[in-house]
Amino acid sequence: MRLLFSLMATAVTLLATAGCSNPKPLYVDGGYVRLNANPAGPSAAYFTLHGGDDQVILRDVTTDSAVRLEIHESMTQGGMASMKPVDTIDVPAGKTVQLAPGGKHMMLWTINPQAIVAGKMTFTFIFSNGDRILADAVIQKPDGSAAAAATNEHAGH
Repeated sequence: MRLLFSLMATAVTLLATAGCSNPKPLYVDGGYVRLNANPAGPSAAYFTLHGGDDQVILRDVTTDSAVRLEIHESMTQGGMASMKPVDTIDVPAGKTVQLAPGGKHMMLWTINPQAIVAGKMTFTFIFSNGDRILADAVIQKPDGSAAAAATNEHAGH
């Protein structure tokens, strides 16, 4: 009889602790858009991708606040800086991936002037596991200051 109670207690403990394990979430934060000093040129967006329990692939990013968005990667070869579009970004389990100046980032063409006045944009990140994560980015002027105080100097952006 004691063995039966012992086995039952062990089973209950295992079930209780299994429910307590918190899966590590996949999330996106730290977003900002740096406006181009040339209103006719593309601006850039940067974020931090935080991997969850499983490796995933960032398959796409969208926003309703720009006419066109492409994921790019900057690189230097032979002393020459260049940039190329990339289709996907690997996000390893439990790791962070920085979308930052000089590396992977998003290029944005023709940003909605209302978003610039509001000082933020919302992006949708689409991952290989089916997750669609919304993340906001503050909009900065080319000098890094807040764009919410910007005038219509970027209206054609």
